[in-house]
Amino acid sequence: MYEPQFRCRKNGAPILSHDEIDTDVEMFIRDFKPELLKKPGETDIEGFVEFYLGLTPEYNNLTHCGLILGRMVFNDNNKIPIYDPEMKRAEYIFARRGTVMIDNTLLEDEHRFRSTMGHEAGHWIYQQSYFYKDPFQMNLFSNMENTSTACRRFDIEGGEYNESGRKSLVSDHDWLEHQAKYFSAAILMPRAAMKIICGDEELRRRFQEEFPGYEEEMLASYVADVFNVSVASAKIRIRQLGYGFEETVVPASAIFTIGYPSKVFSL
Repeated sequence: MYEPQFRCRKNGAPILSHDEIDTDVEMFIRDFKPELLKKPGETDIEGFVEFYLGLTPEYNNLTHCGLILGRMVFNDNNKIPIYDPEMKRAEYIFARRGTVMIDNTLLEDEHRFRSTMGHEAGHWIYQQSYFYKDPFQMNLFSNMENTSTACRRFDIEGGEYNESGRKSLVSDHDWLEHQAKYFSAAILMPRAAMKIICGDEELRRRFQEEFPGYEEEMLASYVADVFNVSVASAKIRIRQLGYGFEETVVPASAIFTIGYPSKVFSL
């Protein structure tokens, strides 16, 4: 299995660029299902998570209202909160290290389910040094709440832009969620496969001629169908890679440092 190499801050938070994540994803895909890099199609994200990464998906009601969509468990933990709809109360359950917890509401929402699975995989791949705690260095008073993620709809689907149009990423949590979200987009819509579709000049010209003013929406709809993602996710990915109809140059990657807004990559 491919193992990416990257730098981390002293607290274990990874330092990554968009380009590094895209490159890692292409290596994962080359190992997992290489034909996807030459023939764009749907990534089997469940197979990637369960059989390639060796994680264990588990489905439950993570909250009473669907606020939290996924959790990645980094340590054996008997204090994973869920909601019991029959008893109408929250309670704790045990989950082993490597458990991917998915909210039951996603079982009827395929696109959001796929994004969430990819998102939690991103947490696992890049952020073990931040979340994992050595059991031999823990005691009865150690805080187990910080050994798993709690990814809200906001974390997975966006809402990070400030008034200037740049991503407002300040805290560790902001950056960790952003990295996981970018990984999810990259594994579901790999850069090399996106180039085949979005860099097709004939296709772009046809959309411009047949749907003037709506060419980007049509391209996003086409991409969404090919990769089995939402149109909104496809549109974001198109712009991330510089394939929007207003851009002509793929933007330079930015370093994912924590706490330096001037280095934030504008999507």
